[in-house]
Amino acid sequence: MIRNTVAALADLGEGLRRWPLWLALAGDDMRQRYRRTVFGLLWITISYAAFVGALTLVFGQLSPEPLSWFVVYVAVGFLAWQFINASVVDGCQVFVNSENWLTGMRLPHSVFIFQSVARECLVLGYSALVALAVMLMAGHALTPMALMALPALAAFIVNAVFAHMLFGVAATRFRDLSQVIQAVMRVLFFLTPLVWTAEQVGGLRGWLWWNPFTYFVDIFRAPIVDGVFPAHSWAVVAAITAGMAVVSLTVFTAFRRRLTLWL
Repeated sequence: MIRNTVAALADLGEGLRRWPLWLALAGDDMRQRYRRTVFGLLWITISYAAFVGALTLVFGQLSPEPLSWFVVYVAVGFLAWQFINASVVDGCQVFVNSENWLTGMRLPHSVFIFQSVARECLVLGYSALVALAVMLMAGHALTPMALMALPALAAFIVNAVFAHMLFGVAATRFRDLSQVIQAVMRVLFFLTPLVWTAEQVGGLRGWLWWNPFTYFVDIFRAPIVDGVFPAHSWAVVAAITAGMAVVSLTVFTAFRRRLTLWL
């Protein structure tokens, strides 16, 4: 077990050292996805803007909050959710999508984890342009507390790596798991305060706080939208991160060598 743990940590370390490779692969993924399209990578910002606009148009009529506040609430919250959702859903396919590389070359498995997370960060960056534009148009003033969204992003990235390690291994072995997780994430979209506030759901409020994604969204959105530091949400996120570190590293250590057999 100790030998396998050392080998898994060495895999992660070697993968980090090969950052030029996984950054190049992530950039190539993005170019191939929008190859020969008219707007290219701008489709990321266009689709994000359209979705935020549609959500605001529909759910803004149901919210008691001012529309100028609600549109920022939705834009920033969906920005966080987009990254979280991709971390889980793409994490399930990280090794399956890299089958040719894994079976044909001797590369650290973590290279493809970092490639996928880097791609998600690029998408986040393009989408963030829309969120910034929304804040400007809504006249939303940022406070110095908004800088606390940066450590929240760091927490997102760390947990994205853990999610890829855990779900990537599990979904490679059990292929149906990917479909199950996608279905669960669609449901959790509506059970996470993205297009509604906690005050709107009345007696259900206590139950919906059992959703772990609520806390991840909160540590990113609260400093930007409300200018506050969500200490309770950070405590929950820290606990989840510690648990994810233990579980994901245990799974990755135990089954990393079997991945090529399952592909």
